[in-house]
Amino acid sequence: MKLGIALGGGGARGAAHIGVLMELERLGVRPNLIVGTSSGALIATLMAYGLLPSQMRHLFEQFGFNSLFRLSMNLPALTTPEKFELMLFELIGRPTFAEMKTPLALVATNLVTRQEVVLDEGDVTSALNASMAFPILLPPVEREGLILMDGGLVNNVPFDVARARGATAVIAVDLGNSDPYGTKPTTATPPGNWFERAINATKRRPTMQVITAVNDIITSRSVQSRLAISRPDILLRPKMGTIGLLDFQALDTAIELGRAAVREQEGEILAVSHRP
Repeated sequence: MKLGIALGGGGARGAAHIGVLMELERLGVRPNLIVGTSSGALIATLMAYGLLPSQMRHLFEQFGFNSLFRLSMNLPALTTPEKFELMLFELIGRPTFAEMKTPLALVATNLVTRQEVVLDEGDVTSALNASMAFPILLPPVEREGLILMDGGLVNNVPFDVARARGATAVIAVDLGNSDPYGTKPTTATPPGNWFERAINATKRRPTMQVITAVNDIITSRSVQSRLAISRPDILLRPKMGTIGLLDFQALDTAIELGRAAVREQEGEILAVSHRP
């Protein structure tokens, strides 16, 4: 059997992947192939390189909108990834896909054709930057003549990519959130017409909360359309609650949610991983 793991995108929610990997390590489940999108691409890369979940946790502890990314007023993005690239270089250098200890594939979006691009050759860092280039926050990446952005725009949980690369069994992790966005529900209808109510709603919610909700809508539709065609053997969906794309302060909570998701399906995971 060839076991593939597909790690979905979700910004700071990606810390839940660390919890998932901690539990899989406890169960002795080791993949033969790793695929990732966006923040899932980061964890997939670190795993394929050979880092332990505890080392990944240390990297996430350094994360933060202000500490890792330099604010820029120059379009097409609000931030630049130089500090992140430096931290990644200090951690794993600048390896190629061929140097990964476990076969790795990362998913990005072709900004011109709007199609999925699977990256599995050449420089890993540029591929990772492309897969994580969330619109507005990070700039597109030019790689081998293509203009690439966040893979979550077209395939946020790339279990089908793992299948296409020969995995006979796939464990997928979806960090999407179906909960209503925001920390407190609004019980009263604000005054004014529909337009005024919409404006007031955005004022009551932080901008990143709105962006997180919009991202969940886009990615969930992509995931559901692919699930209608085929499904992974195991689909883990940690209950992320109100954790948003940039809620890096929720690291411990996200990790525990990832661990809990594995424990809930521990029997099924062991059965799949022990197939001949």
